[in-house]
Amino acid sequence: MGHYLKYLSSFFFPGCVACFLYTGPHPAGAALAWTLPLWLLVALDWFSPKIDPDKKKPLLADGYYDAILYILAFLQFLIIGLLLVTASQLQWHSMHASATSIVNLIVMRILVGTTSGSSAIIVAHELIHRPQKQLRALGRLLLYTVCYEHFAIAHLRGHHRSVATPEDIATARLGESFEAYWRRVYVDQFRYAWNSELQRLGLTQTPLCSLRMLANTVLQGLLVETTLLLLFLVFFGWAAAFIFLYQALSGVRLLETINYYQHWGLEHGKAENILAWVNQSSFSDYALIGLGNHIGHHQRAATAFQKTPCLQEGPKMPHGYFVTNLWVKLHNRSYRRISRRELLNYINNSRQTISAQ
Repeated sequence: MGHYLKYLSSFFFPGCVACFLYTGPHPAGAALAWTLPLWLLVALDWFSPKIDPDKKKPLLADGYYDAILYILAFLQFLIIGLLLVTASQLQWHSMHASATSIVNLIVMRILVGTTSGSSAIIVAHELIHRPQKQLRALGRLLLYTVCYEHFAIAHLRGHHRSVATPEDIATARLGESFEAYWRRVYVDQFRYAWNSELQRLGLTQTPLCSLRMLANTVLQGLLVETTLLLLFLVFFGWAAAFIFLYQALSGVRLLETINYYQHWGLEHGKAENILAWVNQSSFSDYALIGLGNHIGHHQRAATAFQKTPCLQEGPKMPHGYFVTNLWVKLHNRSYRRISRRELLNYINNSRQTISAQ
């Protein structure tokens, strides 16, 4: 029963964000106080016990785990709706009102961007791997909330086929900074998805001169996302449309932060039988519905996260996902220095073990 209850930690932060938006707008000080749940997550991750690799984690019932995914998806749609309504209520008639509104927008960006990246996109990531069409469609709808629907194609056709090789866009190079990675991956993921759809449709020569272009799912995603933004602008105003885009960018940046440290320095990882870094934080494992079992996910991509085995064949992350997100962004140089040392030690030790055998 305790195992079942631990997965409910995934509801804590989205629930706090929904409450913040439902009770807003807030005075500036109160709005800033609502960031405390995020810092609590970081603290819990910092002090989290490590996963015991010798202890097999009990499996959840499929219906229970799927219900968690559905509730998280519902919370994301609710949060986006509340975001638009709350942003439309912000006041700009005076300097004090404008300052208060700006603080609210900043906190919205922090909170909604974080839950979009750490909850909604992770659920979408789980769902786009499912064989059922309706679940893949739900995953695609979630990606619309962060204007990143093309991720499904780039991830499934690109990342999972070429992970831990120089050809993979989402595998950070050894020594690559996060900002360099972000500038590269944000553009290249879209370019890959677009070209992949052109190849699928046989439109690499004359893509704009065929009705088949309407079957391009990347184009469909762009049209849906643009339509949503225009509707938000018309019905909720410029502040709502602005913060929707801003939280989307923040959520995608968080997603790519996770991709960055899950595969950092592993562009030749397949040659060393290394697909990803090993998460050791049990809190990250439960709060992120099993995403931390990332090596097993790449070996068995169609398997639900909670059924993915917790494999240990890789360098160990010094901290869990919530702590590492901040570390990567706030002090990337020390992250790269320590991670490089850990990676090289792991490779050297692995080679010595193989030689001894």
